Amino acid sequence: MKPLIRRILREETDTALSEKIWNAVKGVGKLALKNNGLSWLIRQVVGATPTKARLIFPKEGWETTAVKILENIGVVTGTYETLDEANNFFKDLKQNGCDKCLEELLIGSHGFQGNLLTTQKGGRKGYKKRWDAETRTLIQTDEILWETGMRYAFKTDFLEHIKPVVNPNTKVYFTACHGADKLTMLKEAADELGCECYACMGDNAFSFGCEDSNWSCNANTGIPSFEFSGSQSEDERAVITGEEGLSRYMSAKAYTDKVNEFYVENGVCQEQLNIPFNWFTLFG
Repeated sequence: MKPLIRRILREETDTALSEKIWNAVKGVGKLALKNNGLSWLIRQVVGATPTKARLIFPKEGWETTAVKILENIGVVTGTYETLDEANNFFKDLKQNGCDKCLEELLIGSHGFQGNLLTTQKGGRKGYKKRWDAETRTLIQTDEILWETGMRYAFKTDFLEHIKPVVNPNTKVYFTACHGADKLTMLKEAADELGCECYACMGDNAFSFGCEDSNWSCNANTGIPSFEFSGSQSEDERAVITGEEGLSRYMSAKAYTDKVNEFYVENGVCQEQLNIPFNWFTLFG
């Protein structure tokens, strides 16, 4: 089964939530739930406020289709093509009474070393043009012909709208493959959010099967962040690693390994044998 078919349904701490939601939605059908989402639930389900959320950024094509189908059979946090769409969820959450209320947050997306979030859209756009006979020029229309995704590599600004709904005790998990390969990225995410952040070292089957190991980094430890290997010259990396004459790739790897070791030795980051997340669906 492909990783993103494992769609995680929204969870709340209220033990009677499943029954409340079922009673609320069984008389109105799936359409109201699908089109109104979280705001509708908060109004209808006895004012329940979510404390655990799963946000998914699938690839275009079969992944999006699979996730959308699964949305129709349960109550989901949300499937998003762009960061702006997800930010609306967090704003909605905040406006409906979630002031640093989340205990757990999962950000599900593809990724690579130094990148905790990849979106399907939100990047460059190509617009259709039409010929204007009067000016004898091509004029750009508002019709979008294509749109690229966004890779939020080596940056944490995409976390801006998450901060108001998390607190120092919140656990945040990024499913992006290789999200913990460069612990500096995970450390800076934790510092930005002010809470412990988790990710996988190696390939990740949507957090069900991390190839190497799961890791977490603590927030605001007072330990400064190292620059990423790509920002260092080979000579500068050699000073940190104590190894000279390495190839460019091996020099960068040795530098990253040394930085990761430093974070572990100083109590900034640690390997996690078991991630503290409880996966379950609301309707069995």
